[in-house]
Amino acid sequence: MSLVSAFFAFLLAILSFASNAEACSRNVQSLPGKWEELRKDEFIVQYAVEGEHVLHDFTDTKGDGVPDIVSDATTQLIVMRDMLVLLGFQLPLASDRYKSQGVDRILVRFRELDRLNGRAFDEVRRLSSGECVIIIELGTRYKSGNLTPAHELFHQVQNGYTPFKRPWFYEGTARWSETVLGAPLSTPASLPNSDASRDAVWSQSYAAVSTWYGLIEKCEEHLTSVSVPDSLRSVYYRSGRPVLVDELIPGHRYIRYVLEQLGQLGNLVTQESGLVQHRWPESVQRDTSHDSDIWSSLGDACRRVSG
Repeated sequence: MSLVSAFFAFLLAILSFASNAEACSRNVQSLPGKWEELRKDEFIVQYAVEGEHVLHDFTDTKGDGVPDIVSDATTQLIVMRDMLVLLGFQLPLASDRYKSQGVDRILVRFRELDRLNGRAFDEVRRLSSGECVIIIELGTRYKSGNLTPAHELFHQVQNGYTPFKRPWFYEGTARWSETVLGAPLSTPASLPNSDASRDAVWSQSYAAVSTWYGLIEKCEEHLTSVSVPDSLRSVYYRSGRPVLVDELIPGHRYIRYVLEQLGQLGNLVTQESGLVQHRWPESVQRDTSHDSDIWSSLGDACRRVSG
């Protein structure tokens, strides 16, 4: 390598480091109370043992000092992650978006969320340890087996692919993702055939899952079981209930192609609109003006499945 090439390589490394540092410069919000922490793979799970965010249930049937609901939520996240890898999805920490910002962990915090079961944040934050994280929050009244952790992890998968957060796409496909662990399938809805019926779908949130099943029915002719290794089929919650209920996961190829198409669309909108890559304002991510282009991308994904 010449001295000039070495200099430019060094300069790029410095600029990349500075960019990562800037992206991960904001600290994780500090919450009151006394907190404990469980670390498993890329997940850092925090829960309060005292204060306003204290867990509602500290039952510990294993006697290892970790409450069942914390252990079970962590187990669910790991099985969901491994299933998504098996199905060919890109994990959030493997995405260009989060690799470029130096993210190496997913922080999962149990906290009081009033009426919410959980939520996911796409912004990068820094822990006091210096680790860069993206955040999932779960309500303190979480009950073991509820699929909120898997649902929120899929939001982070979406965030790694594309900046769009239109609820009919964002929540509709996240609701679909719960079938990866065996949630009941939704009844497919008839696909919209007019501007008014499309607008009705675009105004939905979780309920749009039925339209996604309609798209899956149209685009994937056959529902096939996934060959799941014994290492995943034999994972159980502390109650003895299996984490993975069945192996029929309709539409996983189609949904993966949708995310890939929306990743390309996001890049195009970034360039044409003069936005900063991976730094779209929340209002732009949720802007209704994207609906038509997103809908068109669904047809592109459908042609990929059938092609």
